[in-house]
Amino acid sequence: MPHYLFDLYSAFTDAAFGGSHAGIIYDGEGLTTETMQQIAREVRAPATCFVMSAKDREVGVRFFSTAQEYPMCGHGTLALMTGLVSRGYLDISRGSSDEVTLRTPASSAAVTVDHQDDGRIEVMLNLEPAEFEPASIDEKTLERLFGAGAGDLDGSLPVEYTRSDFSHLVIPMSSLLGVQSLAPDFEQLADYCEQMDVDTVMLFCRETVEAQNTVHCREFAPRVGTPEVPAAGTTNRALACYLARHNLIAPEAGMTTRIRAEQGYEIQRPSLVVTRMTLNGNLPTDIWVGGFSAQVVRGQFSV
Repeated sequence: MPHYLFDLYSAFTDAAFGGSHAGIIYDGEGLTTETMQQIAREVRAPATCFVMSAKDREVGVRFFSTAQEYPMCGHGTLALMTGLVSRGYLDISRGSSDEVTLRTPASSAAVTVDHQDDGRIEVMLNLEPAEFEPASIDEKTLERLFGAGAGDLDGSLPVEYTRSDFSHLVIPMSSLLGVQSLAPDFEQLADYCEQMDVDTVMLFCRETVEAQNTVHCREFAPRVGTPEVPAAGTTNRALACYLARHNLIAPEAGMTTRIRAEQGYEIQRPSLVVTRMTLNGNLPTDIWVGGFSAQVVRGQFSV
């Protein structure tokens, strides 16, 4: 029975019991697509990463949820790079940082890896700006899917659709209580996402639990195998671009800005997703999404 080096990390947190889980199989190049999908279902994390190669600051990887292969994965990237440094596949010593090229079968991206003096590893993934289209959700659908009413929506902002690595419906809410009180019907939500060709639904508000954060959000993705997502990098890229295009954020220094999104609180997996980007008016460029990861399991996976 073959054994594969395996780790499980919580991404977008630096402590146990928070963030979004991602499994890592470090020597996955000999596995078939079918076996990778079977392993991902067995791991039952929102993402499992299969390392295809790791050499000369270039990493090849395939990401799988319990239901399908992902074209890219933000929280998986954080876990993956942290694991590769910790296991010695990437030689980035404490107090130094470097840029790594991440390649999936669908795309490639730059990743910065900052191995800090205290041993923590901050990983930031470079992503393209999201593009948006008008969308809507009627009161009956909102109530049926989430147990929410029209009064819970932020009427000053539009519902919008965006497609990048994934497709998202972005819904602005009027209050923290409204977001916290959402009671999704996951079966109906999965059917709705299939009908609308939407991978995930992100609901957010500008009222936060932690005063230093920018937004509070919840993301639901039953269509791709995760009922509620504790933390998501690619989706928060879309949310950051939404905030920029509607002039809800301002540059902190020069033309750069930083967005701190809190997520996962309602499912007892508190997470922090940081987005840094350059603004040209309300147009975002040079977008980096990331944070820290915490190792929770280290061992072997037997097939």
